[in-house]
Amino acid sequence: MPPQSSGRFRQGRAGNHAPAPRRRRRWPWVLLGTFVVLGGVAAVGGVFGLQALEVRGDLMAAKAQLGSLTQAYKDGDTAQLQQVGSEVLELTTRADTTVQGPLWDAASALPVVGANVAAVKIATEATHVIVRDALPSGIELLGIMSPDKLKVEGGGINLAPFQQAQQTLPQIKGVLAEAETKIADIDRAALLPVVDEAVGQLIDVVDQAGPLLDTAEQLLPVALRLAGSEGQRNYLVVFQNNAEIRATGGNAATSTIIRADQGKIEKLGNDDVEDFHVAGVNGWLDVDMPQELVALYEGDFTKNAQNFTRTPDFPTTAWLFSELWTQTNDSQLDGVISIDPVALSYMLAATGPVPLEDGTEINADNAVKLLLSDAYERFGTNGLAADAFFGDVAERVFDKIASGSWEPTAMIDQVLRSVEEQRIYAWFPREDENAIAVQFNVDGALTSDNTEATQIGIYLNNASYSKLEYYLSTSMSVTCDAAARTVTTSLTMNSTVPGNDLSGYTLAWRNPSMDLPRTTMILDALSVAPPGSTITAIDPAVGDIERWNRDGVEKGHPLFSRTMLLPKGETKTVSFTATMPEGPLGPLEVRHSPTVTTTPASIDPSCSALFPEAG
Repeated sequence: MPPQSSGRFRQGRAGNHAPAPRRRRRWPWVLLGTFVVLGGVAAVGGVFGLQALEVRGDLMAAKAQLGSLTQAYKDGDTAQLQQVGSEVLELTTRADTTVQGPLWDAASALPVVGANVAAVKIATEATHVIVRDALPSGIELLGIMSPDKLKVEGGGINLAPFQQAQQTLPQIKGVLAEAETKIADIDRAALLPVVDEAVGQLIDVVDQAGPLLDTAEQLLPVALRLAGSEGQRNYLVVFQNNAEIRATGGNAATSTIIRADQGKIEKLGNDDVEDFHVAGVNGWLDVDMPQELVALYEGDFTKNAQNFTRTPDFPTTAWLFSELWTQTNDSQLDGVISIDPVALSYMLAATGPVPLEDGTEINADNAVKLLLSDAYERFGTNGLAADAFFGDVAERVFDKIASGSWEPTAMIDQVLRSVEEQRIYAWFPREDENAIAVQFNVDGALTSDNTEATQIGIYLNNASYSKLEYYLSTSMSVTCDAAARTVTTSLTMNSTVPGNDLSGYTLAWRNPSMDLPRTTMILDALSVAPPGSTITAIDPAVGDIERWNRDGVEKGHPLFSRTMLLPKGETKTVSFTATMPEGPLGPLEVRHSPTVTTTPASIDPSCSALFPEAG
């Protein structure tokens, strides 16, 4: 039986397909703005005024110095990192020493402005504690985690810096707790607005850093195990081909096994995976699945590996691949990861272009067209030549990514972009490791209830045996009737197939037997409603091929499948209405099959009454 997962995959708010805007990092130096109020205590004496200006100057200089840390890290300049740390510590030490003087105690006792002076003093002390006791450890970590030190010969990641971080994080957490204790007693109700705002921002820094460090401390041991710190791990990487669309991306005929051992990453050779691939092509998987689940999809769903992705529940897809590996290799996979060519193109934006054997290159701009269109037009039905080309691309791109010769933050940005567009999924059989996939919204699981998220979506499966979906674009919209507790979800599909002048491999193979043009897409549209809901209407009610209507339930989600014919140059829309169950509903998640282009999704403001964070 496939695993029952409670994972969450968060699409986000209405129409939000790009990564959420980053919150600007707020250093403790936000308290600098509060010094404008110190003019109000000038009566204490000119000496105090001069001291206030000195403290302000020291903190501003410290802030300016910290701004250079990022570039020093990128340059791998450990000496510069250490120098910045020393200079910042000297500046904050001087500022802290100044605010400990008797004039500051006297000014703190004055009516009205005294509370503000005291708040500035406490905030300066807290800032110094962080710089004195946490910054040196942080800079040390930056030094050992510089990009050049994270690489290992032959490809992979140096685990030593991350193991060092495990030892350092508890100490940094303790420092933040001390700083938090200092600022906890500030009476913000007595502060002037400009002081309260700055102190509040300092409190935010501490409040936000704590949970982040907790998360890092929790995840690091698991991440290290995933990288093979306690023994080698084998992961299946599946490449979903959006040109022959499936629910979670596309035809999954191409895959490779990646081995991680003590951070070193390598791709297993063809001889090591031949039995697995042959079994997937020939449909030799033997699994026991509920008939009501299997009946929701075409009969090839569990027979051929390329069709395991017909289900919108990625854990089920991963389980099928894992079972196939076990039956052909008598061992267990340690995880299944899925990406599509669009995600690959995003990664190439971080790695730079990769030269190919034929003298051309694959890069961020041409990757999608090269892999999903040009290759089929170039090789047509010459499968051996196409396999050789795809093999060369896979080998060289893997080597480039595994080499680590790219800027980490740029790669992270591209991966996050792919996750937001539902182009990367991951599943791990060990519960604590799969929790990472859930936490980072890459589990791709259908939820078992609506507590944390209310999932609704429409997915597509190619039924024409073609690569025509290279020319498919989609958009989604969701509207609600809060009084009736109904949600209507629509998917609009547009075909830009140019005509018959395409390779025989791109055009639909199944269509002639159905008296259909080979340029017509045949798409099974899967309407998936939230658990406990009831689908009360679907449009079209029957679909274009009535005998292929399929209705059922998958992991508690009501599911209707209707087959749509989409001729070249035409646009069609499918929609369904579902009545929500009683009780509170988690935030609305709109899910769909990722296409070659992005899929805009709009959530009408009418949904805000039913779902938190809906609009």
